[in-house]
Amino acid sequence: MTTRLLPLFLTAPLFAGEVTIKRAPFRIEHQFTAAAIPAEPALVSLKPESWSEFIVESILDHGSAVKTGDVLISFERETHQRQVEDLERSVAQKQVALATAQLDFAKLKEETELALDAARKAKQHADDDLKYFKEVGRPAEEANLVQTEKEYQFRLDAEKEELAQLKQMYEEDDLTEATEEIILKRQLVSIEAADFDLAENKRRGARTKSVTLPRRQEAHQRSAKEATIALEKAEANLPRAVKTAELELQGAKVALEREQLQLSRIKQDGALLEIKASADGIFFHGSLEDGKWVLGDLAKALVEGGKAPKNRVIASIAPAGASLPLSATVDPGVGRTLTNDSTVSVTLAGREELKLSGKISNPPGVPAADGKDHLTVVVEWPEGLSVSPAAELNCLAVVYEAEESISVPAKALQASADGTWSVELKMTEGKTKRRAVERGRATKERVEILSGLEPGQVIVVPD
Repeated sequence: MTTRLLPLFLTAPLFAGEVTIKRAPFRIEHQFTAAAIPAEPALVSLKPESWSEFIVESILDHGSAVKTGDVLISFERETHQRQVEDLERSVAQKQVALATAQLDFAKLKEETELALDAARKAKQHADDDLKYFKEVGRPAEEANLVQTEKEYQFRLDAEKEELAQLKQMYEEDDLTEATEEIILKRQLVSIEAADFDLAENKRRGARTKSVTLPRRQEAHQRSAKEATIALEKAEANLPRAVKTAELELQGAKVALEREQLQLSRIKQDGALLEIKASADGIFFHGSLEDGKWVLGDLAKALVEGGKAPKNRVIASIAPAGASLPLSATVDPGVGRTLTNDSTVSVTLAGREELKLSGKISNPPGVPAADGKDHLTVVVEWPEGLSVSPAAELNCLAVVYEAEESISVPAKALQASADGTWSVELKMTEGKTKRRAVERGRATKERVEILSGLEPGQVIVVPD
């Protein structure tokens, strides 16, 4: 794109660095190139949900004429199909595993209630046993020991009393001495046995009171404490186990849902493995960028065995019979000079004799992200003229024109701090003087002067 001033009217200086002021035509025009882009091209892009391996098996040649439904690009399917089958098996396995986990979770909740009930009952029983032993069992056994000792003592005393009576009776009757001796010996044995049993009972009683009963009480206390700990652990851990199982079950559900979604998306992406023409027209390789068809790195991708990129336009169809406005990119400084319906002269390479013109249909506002202004030129193409989509044309827009104007070289102007402008005016006596001027439109080379200078005056232009 170039900007120029026509005609060139910088007069020959009286000497180096001097310019004589005169009126002459002043014109500002911009030249830029534009591409013929269909108003509504059918863009071909790959926007899969999940699949990423788009390996080209076949693709129509660039510039091919196509009909609606023609296959434009075919991608390799075998890997995709294997992935679908693998996911289907995995989904089926996860469904079975989930059903098992759901049953296990339901039973775990029942088992947990039973285990908690058993732990509560075990603690209650242990507490009851300890309380009974302390309040009833131990006192009863201690009382039984006392009573048993009394019985053994009574038996011993009775045996002794019986021996004494036998001796008295034998001294009074006439029984033979041999019989008396046998009976007395037998009674003495009975006394010895009763005495031994009493002593043994005392030993057992002492052991029971000092060791057995305290140990049994300790055992009951330990059992009660263990039951309390077991219950506390059960009440804390069993619900946690249920919660953990519930979280694992939820995780299994989510994993299944995600895999089912992935399977659904990959199956849906299978439709992208064969791209068909959505309209009659001309098939172009490449993307539409900044109003131009750009092939770039797609040249290596859009061949057999190449990997097509995702989420970008990779090809286009110029619909048959579609209008072809021109798309151009210009600097913001140029864009600001263009207005809606600005007239643009258009030249088609190879048909320079044609008088083509167009109008700006959408003057730019805020520059695009690339810092450029993007604009559209609508051209009325002559009947019978064949313009290929993506063809580049030269455009010329006249944005300002004055028949009689004073202008000076841009470097002759000097800016002041207050925003005014001035030039160095040469006086008749050969001296110079700063002269304030009012500037108008400008190009890079020249500036229109609206007031402050008259024809015939001479200004000094710095080197």
